[in-house]
Amino acid sequence: MSWIAVTLLSAALIGLIGVLDKAFLHHFARSYRTLPLLIGLAHAPIGIVFIATSNWDDLTVGAVGWSLLAGIFWALNAIVLFRVMAKREVSRTLPVVQSFPIFVAPIAVIFLGEHLRLLDWFAIVVTVLGAVMISMRANDSGRGIVVDRAFYQLLGGSLLLAGMSIASKQAVETLPVFLAHGIRSVGFAVVLLAFTFRAEPVNELGEMIRQRSPALGIFGANEFLVANTGMLLSLWAISLGPVSLVTALAATSSLFLLVYSTLLALRFKGMLGEQITRRAVAVKTLAIGLIVAGVATISLG
Repeated sequence: MSWIAVTLLSAALIGLIGVLDKAFLHHFARSYRTLPLLIGLAHAPIGIVFIATSNWDDLTVGAVGWSLLAGIFWALNAIVLFRVMAKREVSRTLPVVQSFPIFVAPIAVIFLGEHLRLLDWFAIVVTVLGAVMISMRANDSGRGIVVDRAFYQLLGGSLLLAGMSIASKQAVETLPVFLAHGIRSVGFAVVLLAFTFRAEPVNELGEMIRQRSPALGIFGANEFLVANTGMLLSLWAISLGPVSLVTALAATSSLFLLVYSTLLALRFKGMLGEQITRRAVAVKTLAIGLIVAGVATISLG
């Protein structure tokens, strides 16, 4: 199978992750903390297994620190994302967070000595314009357009995801990928549980277990099947093709997300709380197109 087909299949699955997360939050959770609580509980043993089965020969304090820092940034991003996603459309939320390469590129210039072309700076501007466009809404009077306040939270989440990317890169300079991911997952789980282990989400999770809620099936399928398959396919694609081209094509996950959320909203009214007017879909399509084009251009640099 070609790397293009594998990458597109991975992007299609990764786009589905956001839809399933939104379905969980929209229909089953009273608290936005319930989903990250479940994710934290799932990732703790996963991280321990990765650490226990990895080679520790290259373990250093610095590499462990970078891995843990990546996990911390990852968890903080998840908390911001789920908090916003619980009240906003998933098609307007995830694309902004996934624009994190606009932060990775300048950070790499400042701290890692990398260089950006004029085209890269143009791509950053295009990506930001797309992120702003998808975050615009009518003001309270209904007579004007403003940028949703959630945009700034999502931009902060995007910056955290960029920090995770940089820290992860530093970690794998020394450690094997599986060991770095295991340590990162433990840090991720600890921070998530610290933020979400509260009475309301814990009680809600207990209620879901007692009632055998379908929410647990959605979470299990998403976390252990869809997400892991998508990540494995992504690694396979990187092994088959040029990493820059694979990364650029993987940015299409936002477009898949838009297609899924729109089709589901058309078929099942109110399923994800999506706006499906022609104007709303057109604006989201254009904005996501700008984000994808910008991210792809930066990745190719």
